[in-house]
Amino acid sequence: MEGTSAIQLKGITKRFGSVVANDHIDLDVKRGQILSLLGENGSGKTTLMNMISGIYFPDEGHIFVEGKEVTIRSPKDAYALGIGMIHQHFKLVDVFTAAENIVLGLEGKGRFDIRSAGRRVKEISEKYGFDIDPDKKVYDMSVSEKQTVEIIKVLYRGADILILDEPTAVLTPQETEKLFAVLRNMRADGKAIVI
Repeated sequence: MEGTSAIQLKGITKRFGSVVANDHIDLDVKRGQILSLLGENGSGKTTLMNMISGIYFPDEGHIFVEGKEVTIRSPKDAYALGIGMIHQHFKLVDVFTAAENIVLGLEGKGRFDIRSAGRRVKEISEKYGFDIDPDKKVYDMSVSEKQTVEIIKVLYRGADILILDEPTAVLTPQETEKLFAVLRNMRADGKAIVI
């Protein structure tokens, strides 16, 4: 499984009026790979990742997941395909705990078992090397902890293709090193990662 294509883009183009943000982009991200997209501000990196995660829809081109052509029209479609994006600006509810934020928005009937969710959060944390207290309120967290909650949120939902938009922009050098250690653990587990 490792080394096979997790996601491929062929000829992806996105325009906003007369501005061409992405012009016939080809990209191949393998299982067990960390791929870094580099470019100046405004070069189209985030726009490209937003098409993979269902925020934008490409004007031209094709997206393949596990070798099969797919249509991603929403973040819900992306999640169904195992794709999760961690945005540069976090989308968390400050008065909720880490576990509550992680399960917020999940579909289900009846009462949700937050204790069970907390145990699952701890399992994910231990598997990849995160350090997070599932019961800690977001308003008491550091920026690094908030980012950790966002990453665990996509893993909890089953993502195995992860997109991190400028993940080190808000971190200290020590936090950056810790993040990359966690990313290497995810890579070893066969995740495909784009930063």
